[in-house]
Amino acid sequence: MSTPVTTRDTATTIGEFFARFGAGDRPGMLELFAEGAELAVAGADTVPWTGVRTEAAAIDEFLRIALEDVSTEVFTVDKIIVDGRDGVVLGSLAHRITATDRVFASAFALHVQVVDGLITSYRMFEDSHAAEVSWTR
Repeated sequence: MSTPVTTRDTATTIGEFFARFGAGDRPGMLELFAEGAELAVAGADTVPWTGVRTEAAAIDEFLRIALEDVSTEVFTVDKIIVDGRDGVVLGSLAHRITATDRVFASAFALHVQVVDGLITSYRMFEDSHAAEVSWTR
């Protein structure tokens, strides 16, 4: 007799990602991404967390930046909307940029797709101009 395998649904996977982020658990966050997942944040190439990443090492570097190069002062989730494999997270954030000591604050929308309990797509939408200003000026 085999043991049934249980996978996280979309809402649970998103919740687990944020719990691990809040705990600073970079390896734990990385293991929630499927092989070949796409992580994308639009913005200026002077902002280290922007761009498209599809390899585990590149996604890990994004997570390192999020945990080490910025100090999160505010991260508020206002709403999570789930429709099957799609999840949308709406909220606001404020990060102090370590290199410049400036604060980047923005509303955000995050679109996550989850298949078999793993993130296959992670697309962050934030004030890319404010991010660029906080990193470079």
